[in-house]
Amino acid sequence: LMTERSVDMIVGIFGILKAGGAYVPIDPTYPEERIRYMLDDSGAKLLLTQSHLVDKVTFDGRMLVLDGTQDVYHEDHSNLEPWSGPNDLAYVIYTSGTTGQPKGVMLEHHGLCNLKTYFDQTLRMSTSD
Repeated sequence: LMTERSVDMIVGIFGILKAGGAYVPIDPTYPEERIRYMLDDSGAKLLLTQSHLVDKVTFDGRMLVLDGTQDVYHEDHSNLEPWSGPNDLAYVIYTSGTTGQPKGVMLEHHGLCNLKTYFDQTLRMSTSD
């Protein structure tokens, strides 16, 4: 998922997770070499991006432009059934790579649930924050 912080980014994240996939957040301001490394190392087959970022990097897989034409969205707007469980991969975040090549750290869904619980119980954060 290579987008700027936007509604497109949120749509992409939810779309990937609801479809049972996992994503790699890629900052479009990264150098092309780092982006290419992350795509290759992660084995990504699909890149969700925005129209103004399409030429940012060459990609051998399929590319979907989130702010492009509406044909990237399915006409069925019903809610998808859950595909992922707590031990399934949610996303892979890459380290800074200051000591060599960046390394992908895999995070599963139960880690996100733990984070939400921490926000609720320790930080007393709610949906109104």
